[in-house]
Amino acid sequence: MTPTQTALLIVAMGLVTFLPRYLPLVLWKDRALSAPVKAFLGYVPPAVLAAIVVPALLLPSGEWTGLRGAAPALAGGAATLLLMLRTKQLLLASGAGIAVFFGLTFLLQ
Repeated sequence: MTPTQTALLIVAMGLVTFLPRYLPLVLWKDRALSAPVKAFLGYVPPAVLAAIVVPALLLPSGEWTGLRGAAPALAGGAATLLLMLRTKQLLLASGAGIAVFFGLTFLLQ
């Protein structure tokens, strides 16, 4: 592949990514969303987050290796969730979750 083709491919990928997000904003900027659509859209961020996090917690290596393989990720996720619910401090909860994950990874080796 020539450098020109690579550059064109990168530009095309950028347009394919950008246009589906931008065009609805431009075409329907004056339209109000109905209550059911707004309610539905409220569930999208938690659903996407769950779709990203749950497989990473249950299948940290990409496949099921047993509970021992998933234990550090599950414990780190649980620690992060519990601290976040209790303290509402993202940095503290994330740091504690990371510490639990690496601590258990070290202990289980």
